[in-house]
Amino acid sequence: MRKKTRWLGIALALILLLTLLSACIERQEPRIESRNLPTTQAAQTRIALTNAPPTAGPSPTPTATSTPYLTATPFPDADPNAIVAEVGERKITLNEYQARVRYERWLPLLGLSRSIDRFGYEQVLNLTLPENSKTLALFYTLGDVESMGLQTMDIMLTEQIILQEAARRDLELDQTYYDGRIAARIGVELGPNGVRPDNWDEAYNKFIEQLQLYTGMSEAQFLEIMRALTYYEQLRVIIGEQAPLEELDQQGLTRVIVQDLLLNTLEDAVQAVDLLKDGAAVATVARQFGLSASSDQVNRTVTRGTPDLPNDVINAIFEANIGDVVGPIATDSGWYVAVVINQELDILQPGDIQKARDDYFRQWILERLDNPDLVKIYEDNWKPFIPTDPLPQDVSPFMRNEFFVLPPDPYADEGATVTPIPISDISPR
Repeated sequence: MRKKTRWLGIALALILLLTLLSACIERQEPRIESRNLPTTQAAQTRIALTNAPPTAGPSPTPTATSTPYLTATPFPDADPNAIVAEVGERKITLNEYQARVRYERWLPLLGLSRSIDRFGYEQVLNLTLPENSKTLALFYTLGDVESMGLQTMDIMLTEQIILQEAARRDLELDQTYYDGRIAARIGVELGPNGVRPDNWDEAYNKFIEQLQLYTGMSEAQFLEIMRALTYYEQLRVIIGEQAPLEELDQQGLTRVIVQDLLLNTLEDAVQAVDLLKDGAAVATVARQFGLSASSDQVNRTVTRGTPDLPNDVINAIFEANIGDVVGPIATDSGWYVAVVINQELDILQPGDIQKARDDYFRQWILERLDNPDLVKIYEDNWKPFIPTDPLPQDVSPFMRNEFFVLPPDPYADEGATVTPIPISDISPR
């Protein structure tokens, strides 16, 4: 039997993400996304537990233990002033980078304590509830040191790109939005017309004190993050409006349902086309050539953005009519043949337009991240020094055994591997 205290160490850290999730949904805050990891489905509770890193999380003691990042595990060979990256003229030091990684790991714990105050530990810390299952997959992200390090670096680079673009355009900071972002961090709400509440200074000073204790981050660095978030949202709108929506009208409205085959030789493909035109079923033709139809008894939906089909195949499919046989068309993997089963037309929705604009903005950022004349990264100066400190347990008095309800048999062998999800999905950016 594995000790319950070890499970508590895992449980404590993974719960911290519940608040992040609720904050993102509740406040609809902007996210500065990392390009390193694709979004994945949240892992199920047992799988996440099975694969969670055993050393992550606060020390599993029966009482709250103070583990502030002020006393973080040192790196004897690290130079805190080493330059880890450059964006334009802005140089990012190892000290700034390490503080940011700790910030990304501490912030959800602070949110967790607020969530407990609002909803009660009985709801927030009950890991048997379906609505809390995502916290386990999110915890896996926090426990994946390399993933956290890579994504944090991308976020910091993106912020500098945003800040420099805002300066180039001489953008005026949206003060109400900026105060709103800070208010969300310090745990207060703005009044009508963005008026700061009476307890603003008290809440702000308390937050900065905790920020410096648990992350080592300076107030100036924190305020820079808040400015970047505000400009990020402003530029998302400005640059997104430049998206070529006429392409969306031409390409984004139609879906074509096909059943298709991939043949090894042109001779086989020509023969398959003749059989299909004579009315043979795709599955029957596939078996005749010793293949399995890619959609045997199941139709395949093709859009203009289907990633595994070349453009000439997609164009031929969209130009065909229902019942037509498409092909043979040469591809890198063989000769493509398909039968068009149906066509679906959509009415362009406002959400489609916004998605196209957001995609355009993200691509604008990626182009700059990949520009070596703008962005320089010195991996040897930061990759060996990604913080691995235990998450501080004293952020909330409820991080003890008696406040958790754990799933049964958390270490059952499921033989699965959890994929970390982007921290933009867990952090209330």
